[in-house]
Amino acid sequence: MKTIQRYGALILALGLVATGLSAAGSVLHQGTWTTKGFAIEGQWKIVDDGGKRFVELDEGFRTKNAPDLKIFLSPKPLDQITSANATQQAVLVAELTSHRGAQRFAIPAGTDLSQFRSLIILCEKYSKLWGGAAL
Repeated sequence: MKTIQRYGALILALGLVATGLSAAGSVLHQGTWTTKGFAIEGQWKIVDDGGKRFVELDEGFRTKNAPDLKIFLSPKPLDQITSANATQQAVLVAELTSHRGAQRFAIPAGTDLSQFRSLIILCEKYSKLWGGAAL
């Protein structure tokens, strides 16, 4: 019976991959980072997991350590975002828990992703834009 359960779980996982879903849900956006102030390595994605949306940073995520590094969604295109205007009309997603490694942050409930054009990382304490990505 345990063997059947294991194979069943494997078949389910393979089916999710084949249909474009991950075990964490469907991917809505994904990409790489563009440097604005400091290099950011790794991949990111926004996923829908059971009706809740999350920003996920992969295990390759790395950037310079700093106090108060936060992820925001911005309605501005990335090429128009500066340190001075980065938080204007932006929605705070979360404060980074680490400057490296895999992390997952819930996007505030009720946030309409269609209203945002960029995902950014900012040192809010010093108003320094690290970088971002177009959605």
